[in-house]
Amino acid sequence: MQRTKMAAMVSMMTAIAMSLAGCSGGNGGFAAPANSAKEASNPALITSGLEEDGADPWIVYEDGLYYYSKIVDDQVVLLRSPHLTSIAAGERSVAFDGGEGIESYWAPELHRLDGSWYIYFAAQPVGGDGIHRTYVLSNPSKNPFAGEWTLHKMDGMDDKFAIDGTVVENNRGRWFVWSGWAGNENVRQDIYIAPMVSPTEVRGQKVLISKPDHGWERHGDPKVNEGPAAIVRGDTVNLAYSASGSWTNEYCIGLLTASVDADLANPDSWVKHDKPIMSSGNGIIAPGHNSFVASEDGAETYMVYHSARFKDGGWNRSVRFQPVAFDDKGVLEPMEPLRSSKLQPQPSGEHGRLRILAEDARLSGDAELSKDVDALDGKAVAGLEDDDDAVEWKVRIPSSGQWGILAWMRMDEVGNEDERAGVMVSVDSSDIEDVPDLVPATDYQPIAVRFALDAGEHTIRISANSIGNPVHLDRVELIPL
Repeated sequence: MQRTKMAAMVSMMTAIAMSLAGCSGGNGGFAAPANSAKEASNPALITSGLEEDGADPWIVYEDGLYYYSKIVDDQVVLLRSPHLTSIAAGERSVAFDGGEGIESYWAPELHRLDGSWYIYFAAQPVGGDGIHRTYVLSNPSKNPFAGEWTLHKMDGMDDKFAIDGTVVENNRGRWFVWSGWAGNENVRQDIYIAPMVSPTEVRGQKVLISKPDHGWERHGDPKVNEGPAAIVRGDTVNLAYSASGSWTNEYCIGLLTASVDADLANPDSWVKHDKPIMSSGNGIIAPGHNSFVASEDGAETYMVYHSARFKDGGWNRSVRFQPVAFDDKGVLEPMEPLRSSKLQPQPSGEHGRLRILAEDARLSGDAELSKDVDALDGKAVAGLEDDDDAVEWKVRIPSSGQWGILAWMRMDEVGNEDERAGVMVSVDSSDIEDVPDLVPATDYQPIAVRFALDAGEHTIRISANSIGNPVHLDRVELIPL
């Protein structure tokens, strides 16, 4: 279809953080936006998306840096960034390049224990029975991007299916918690616990502390409890876990609680809450497999989780986050997932973000400004299909260094889950390499790259290769790394 070409005046972004709070613009006859123009242009308010294509997110904060452990191309990979919200554009290091007789890696978790680093993950033996078991990588270096990683099988566990291992500590000791089978058949996944002798060994028989017995835990077959993640607050050990099949729209997050003084290997120490603490809502589908992490100043706690990118999306997932709250006993309070375009304050301690909205762009080709209720201020650039259709801004960078560039984009239609759109990003006519493809999603997702920028004025240009399924662009955000 022929689109009307339109040109917009180029706008220079010269301020950072709250200096943009006073900027405003009219609706221009468009539908009511999700946020006011003042809110949309204020970079101290952000949305909940962290990564466009990811699952089983585990993020920790240590020595002034956030570390994100994940699987990328059959490797165990770490990303790090000084800010939580720029973690997808973080510096990358490969902790485990594969091999050593195992394959098919799942859900790595990075922990700092007794002065060393450990990554717990699940894998299956090459040429074996196809059942995942728990493995651990250890590194004595203070810096997990340096030193040597050594692979171990988690000692002391039985030879059954065992995934999603995590560490829980209270006043009685240190415990290993995981999702597994009682026997050798995939009948049901339960949550088990055992005391830890060391970061690479447990002792004694595994103890069942949760099985899928509530109706909201029993969607899909087999029935599933998995993805445990602990946070201690006050007198309470909170153990969040995921329930129902991860491939279903009913996937959700439940909660077990115990006392900080309890013997956690005693099933009677645990109380299962009758309802999930988070389930689908506000356009977010199948939230699950979370971790907890603090803000930079320690004043806030966030839950990082994945959700399906579209209805019936199964394992096509993106990563998002939002703040959590606790009652006066330290029990995690239930919450609704934040709508993808809902603005919230950025984590306390973060600062310096730049935001450029679609209406401030110069457009070329068939790109045009269009109304879009899912965009921050109700307007987005539509019609990006090839390199002739482009969005261009001028921006003034206040300080030289590495910057994360997040382009918030989505495809027009979500029909083929395997479809990808190529994205091209250039700065001052220099193309950025290794830009991630855009994946199908019903809401805007961040295409994240990092680039060294000198202080001063720069031109950023974005286009997409998505013939037949045009790409929309809501905004670009730049975060100092």
